[in-house]
Amino acid sequence: MINAVVAGRGEPLLILHGLFGSLDNYRSIALHFERHHQVHRLDLPGHGDSDSLPELTISAMTADIQQYLEQNNIERCSVLGHSLGGKVAMALASNDIQRRINQLIIVDIAPRLYPPHHQELLDALLSLDLNTLVDRRDADKLLRTTIPEAGVRAFLLKSLIRNEDQSLRWQFDLNGLNASYASIREMPTMAKAIANPTLFIKGGKSNYIRDSDVELIKRHFSNATLKEIPGAGHWVHAEKPAVFSRLCTEFLQHSNS
Repeated sequence: MINAVVAGRGEPLLILHGLFGSLDNYRSIALHFERHHQVHRLDLPGHGDSDSLPELTISAMTADIQQYLEQNNIERCSVLGHSLGGKVAMALASNDIQRRINQLIIVDIAPRLYPPHHQELLDALLSLDLNTLVDRRDADKLLRTTIPEAGVRAFLLKSLIRNEDQSLRWQFDLNGLNASYASIREMPTMAKAIANPTLFIKGGKSNYIRDSDVELIKRHFSNATLKEIPGAGHWVHAEKPAVFSRLCTEFLQHSNS
């Protein structure tokens, strides 16, 4: 089952977060979109309060999102996907036999294979014995050597929560993500080129979308526009929320007119 928070009125807009994230990552940003859209913030499978899957591959996650659309009688919608959520959005649009998808916003990810730069994070998290931890501060101290970036640790530790018996657990399926990580890194399976109006947003300080990716994007997206937000890293929406919201809102309004 996919966990979702729905608010606002208008054409549905699905928001899909990135790896290790949850629907809460876009809580503030969603307020801008709720003026014109019925916003569906989703926890990807294996994240937040959504159920996990036997395999957390992009294709399996995409199938779960397709099922969400069917179960909620969503006939038309736009999709905003960040990082891993962007890959799921690509696969969703390419396999959209019933033509449910209108516009796409892909945030700081390209349709290609990525190097295993999350493996060190996965290994660091797997090395923690949650049974011996007191709280998040305790976990933060233990992770400082392997994950020196304070912002990255803070982002990950937001998902370290307590059960009713006060024991600690990750709010994402750590073992499942680790087992499927090779697949998550891959280019999403796209059955056909995507003609939907598509906005790619790149963080100016991020290397997730490289200059060499532009030709690849054009090959798979015949109606794509690329915008860069100077000074933003990979978490573009959190670092430059005003600019990000404006770009998305303008695209959703104008490309749908």
